[in-house]
Amino acid sequence: MKYPVYLHLKSIFLKTKTILFTAITLLLLLAGMGCENEIIISDLYHSWKLEGFENLSNNSFEKAYPSDCKNCLMITFVTDGTFSGFTASNTFFGGYQINGTKLKVNSFTATKVFELGNGEKYSQAIPEIESFEIAKNKLKLYYNQGQNYLLFNLIN
Repeated sequence: MKYPVYLHLKSIFLKTKTILFTAITLLLLLAGMGCENEIIISDLYHSWKLEGFENLSNNSFEKAYPSDCKNCLMITFVTDGTFSGFTASNTFFGGYQINGTKLKVNSFTATKVFELGNGEKYSQAIPEIESFEIAKNKLKLYYNQGQNYLLFNLIN
């Protein structure tokens, strides 16, 4: 008589184990899918080199110039809400706030000595930044009501 009860309990245990394993697997899969598109703010806190300017209204891309200058056309975001960087010929710094994917430049100061390449276009776009996106070591800083973005490559 004890033997059939044992088989019944073993059957219940195996079914429960299978259900728990399936539920945990599904939860882990769903959690992983949710994180894929999530922007992690700490990913912004690096130095970035400008690759170019994208215009979404006409799908054109303008490459950053000069591209061979090691310390040109860069920006570094710091955890304290400040940033600094270089145009082609000048330096700049300022402050920002983040809310989700929104990025608002609160202050912007730059030197204005004879500018080379598209450094002036770059320095004019920075105070207009509205939002950002990070994927695969690339940073996009959107401006002009989301119609344009600055495309950067991670440098450290």
